[in-house]
Amino acid sequence: MHQRRSRSVRRAPARRLAAGLVLLTTAVVAAGLAVTSPASAREDLTSNARAAALPPPAPGVIRITQANLLSGQPALDFQADAATVLSNQPDFITYNEVPWRHDIFLAPPGYALWRTPGEYTGATPVAWRTDKWTAINQGTTTVSYKEGKLPGQKVQWGIRYANWVTLQGVDGHVISVISAHLAPETEITMGLQEVGVTNLGILANQLAASGPVLMAGDMNFHYGPLQYPRELLASYGFTSTYDVTGTHFATGDHRGATIDYVFMKAASQFTVLGQYNQELNSDHDAVTADLAFTDAPLEVPVSFTPGTFTNAPDGTRAARRAMLDLMVKAVDNAPPGAAIHLTTAKLGDKPLYRALRAAIDRKVHVQVVTRRNHPNQQELNLMNVLGDKVWKKSWAVGCDDECRAIESRGNLPQTRLLVSQSGISEAVRIDADAPMVFSSGKALTTARVWTSQSTYDGAFKRFFMLVGREI
Repeated sequence: MHQRRSRSVRRAPARRLAAGLVLLTTAVVAAGLAVTSPASAREDLTSNARAAALPPPAPGVIRITQANLLSGQPALDFQADAATVLSNQPDFITYNEVPWRHDIFLAPPGYALWRTPGEYTGATPVAWRTDKWTAINQGTTTVSYKEGKLPGQKVQWGIRYANWVTLQGVDGHVISVISAHLAPETEITMGLQEVGVTNLGILANQLAASGPVLMAGDMNFHYGPLQYPRELLASYGFTSTYDVTGTHFATGDHRGATIDYVFMKAASQFTVLGQYNQELNSDHDAVTADLAFTDAPLEVPVSFTPGTFTNAPDGTRAARRAMLDLMVKAVDNAPPGAAIHLTTAKLGDKPLYRALRAAIDRKVHVQVVTRRNHPNQQELNLMNVLGDKVWKKSWAVGCDDECRAIESRGNLPQTRLLVSQSGISEAVRIDADAPMVFSSGKALTTARVWTSQSTYDGAFKRFFMLVGREI
């Protein structure tokens, strides 16, 4: 089995999820597309129509959508289908038949996407929400490889690949998602479905070492007593959501067949809260499952994963504060003797201020440079507590002329936080495009995280340049 691992994950631009959905919806509306009733009702959906969104997932829900978007359909139909899928705000999307579709429609701002580009390798990407999940590993695996075409075929149906991503959630959970599309049975592809399930099972067994595994895709076998390979799937720990709920539905225009699935490995790690199908312009419905982890929140050591994090200004309080609370988390988990270096255009967030004061009390070395022209009360309080002797281990000062010159050259983000150790992560660097004030949560904000010593050291030296110290 050929398997490839790559470090290069294509990420959507770091902007809020809502902005991406607005962008995509605007493109669809501009093309003259009608908004219709929910697709599960199947009421008079016309070509290019975009079905109404499902209700937003509740906190703690893991929403996954399987979407075969029919490679040969017109561009506007495809764009409307992608908008329908994204409007449901799924955590994960497994796409099929999209090798040449533009990434911006599959993973607009607020989402990231992984696939190996190519006619066959790029057909089954995985997309995920960047405000909730960060990729830590990814790859592309051969599902089946048999050359040959029947008359009228444009592609070789026996050549199939699966893309997969392992991700860490903001709550610490690690999960892997596989996007697959098995070959249909023809005189050329006979036996390849069994080969495909076997190769996918081997892959899932490998990924399960990191945590639970979800797999979704167009499997091209019907959920029926004769066609469904229950024993083979079970041998690899795969259970479909249909098995758990005891219900299933037609998943497209295939004579009432159910051929699109969401599988769990193993089902005991999840609770199935609901499953839905939505009519698309494609010959397949979008199939969505709402899941939850059955365990209590993981008791995992606090750590930081490199990547880009954004908030959701129109979301819950936690979603609005995602970037601010990332900073609070880094400060809160700095142990005694660690060092915190913070420079910001303005400090005015009470939770972060309290976190800094608590860090001082537990003997963390705290150094702050505020670039506000006239310090506010929080900044003045830190200056009074820490003093302004920049050769000491702790201090808080304003930005002098040299600091302003560096700032004017554009070398400083709105906020930069350096923590020598936070939880089990060392050399944590976080750059944010907003000041550390409560109102930052009301607008789109982005933070980028690094945990490499070299990246930390470079920023560490620049931090001390702000106060005229050489390291």
